[in-house]
Amino acid sequence: MTTLKNRCPLDTWHDEVVDALREIGNPRLGARVAKDRGSSMKHLGVRFPALRKRVKEGFSFYDLSEDEVLAIWDRLWHTSPCGDVLFAALEYYAPLVRKRVSPALWEVVRHWHGRVDNWCHSDGLASLYSWILASDPDEVYPQLVEWNRAGNQWLRRISIVSLIHYSGKNAVFMPLDRALPLVTTCLGDEREYVQKAVGWVLREMGQTYPDEVRAYIEAHITAISAVALSRAVERRSPSVKAELRALREAARS
Repeated sequence: MTTLKNRCPLDTWHDEVVDALREIGNPRLGARVAKDRGSSMKHLGVRFPALRKRVKEGFSFYDLSEDEVLAIWDRLWHTSPCGDVLFAALEYYAPLVRKRVSPALWEVVRHWHGRVDNWCHSDGLASLYSWILASDPDEVYPQLVEWNRAGNQWLRRISIVSLIHYSGKNAVFMPLDRALPLVTTCLGDEREYVQKAVGWVLREMGQTYPDEVRAYIEAHITAISAVALSRAVERRSPSVKAELRALREAARS
């Protein structure tokens, strides 16, 4: 990893980022966000469109090399008490990985999960991981399998949300035989944020593999939760929704 010796002190870079975000934030909104998400971090209440715009405008360390910028974001990620700084790091890399994944990126950001304590940071990090996964599945997929077996709910959520490029066209890129086993591991996890992720992944994969995913749901109908099923069938026809819900009720009665 690139060292930052003889460079600007970390506190100066951190203060620069926090001051910039505080200018466009709303403290009352930040307090509500932290409470609603159950996050222990301080939130400045910066809305995402404004955050993206400010991150794109740049900070003083953007003039440094790619490896040095990564080292700075890594240190800020691990040390900042401010959740918005973590979001800024994610927003910096979000557009970059859609064009090119730096060879050094995964070895650094694979350790970022340790700061995650809410669904929003979890999903932002999973989005970043999804593009790295698409670029280098042989390297990233085994790590997802390991996290999939962990007890931590955010690691489990990340392990399956990373299988999808958010939503819409081209969101699904992983083959079913690699994605569905990770979903299956999470079926029995009763925690809400894991179940919502299960349903979302099945919903998105059902856009590309409608028949196969329906067959999967039917095969696991006694194991799938009501929360997961409700989200999984959101884009199905009313008749299919009714059939699957009736099947689940009958199987569990």
